[in-house]
Amino acid sequence: MQVGVSASFVHHSQRNRGESMLSRRELLKTMSVAGLCAATGAFPSGACNAASPPSYTPDLTEVRGNGLWSCWIGHSTVLINFFGTWILTDPVLFDAYGLSILGLTIGPRRLHQPALTLDQIPTPDLIILSHAHLDHMDRRTLSALAERDPDKIDVITAMNTSDVIEDIPFRSTEELDWCDTTTIHGIELQALRVKHNGWRMPGEACRAAGQHRTGRSYNGYLLEKNGVRLVFGGDTAFTPAFKDIRKPIDVAFMPIGAYDPFPDTHCTPEESLAMAEMMSARYMFPIHHATFKQSEEPMSEPMHRLLKALRTSTSSLALHTVGQSFHLPLT
Repeated sequence: MQVGVSASFVHHSQRNRGESMLSRRELLKTMSVAGLCAATGAFPSGACNAASPPSYTPDLTEVRGNGLWSCWIGHSTVLINFFGTWILTDPVLFDAYGLSILGLTIGPRRLHQPALTLDQIPTPDLIILSHAHLDHMDRRTLSALAERDPDKIDVITAMNTSDVIEDIPFRSTEELDWCDTTTIHGIELQALRVKHNGWRMPGEACRAAGQHRTGRSYNGYLLEKNGVRLVFGGDTAFTPAFKDIRKPIDVAFMPIGAYDPFPDTHCTPEESLAMAEMMSARYMFPIHHATFKQSEEPMSEPMHRLLKALRTSTSSLALHTVGQSFHLPLT
């Protein structure tokens, strides 16, 4: 079973504002998924300080806002300053993600603390969400960010996913379908087709199941400003769709973990690098590994395999571990 990635753990979100009780349907869903959590061996999370501290803590004073600076916070959460615009990808900043029951979160616990705490994260101008899985669209983190800075954060998300966060006080929320484009904060942004799935709760419509109009979708993103191009791959298995992206890409933020035994939804490190090479990426920035135990491969294996594959690659490695930051050299 794919623990924690394909909505094996469900964080309840109250769809009807002002209601304090779960509907019967929601209650039944919650109970059924709670049983699923128990079956997979997930337990209530402890405090975040039980996790190991990151090896590096980024120095935000080095950020000048005149190019691209980025830091791996952990999992698929990356803090980016893109010519002065603060961007946060798939933010998950607490000790665990999963099913919330009576104030406890039942689900995978972090192995490493995030490189920056919620209080240390600058107010994001833009949050981009790849899909509605619990380890990518974490309501607890998103609510905390918006409640700290209400009506100041814009959000881009995949088709048929904004209902999960519609009650959170963001300044704006916009859904993008594959190939849709928008301009926000001076950034040209395009949603990219990836190979994954999108359902958040059991029984929900999902694009991967052929429900193209009503199903929850899943995106990667291309961001461009001042001639610099970034790709945030979100969560994806191997797909040749990355060949169609405008080249070259300066930095490709690509997932490399949770592939064993989930080849239909997650790429191997070698496949991830191959997709970065399809885009003629100058630098590969590996994400989605070494944070939560979600699959069978050893936690250190994805990076070891990636480093081996990079020996013959045209792309360079942006960074190795949580907390490191990367500044793109501009020519």
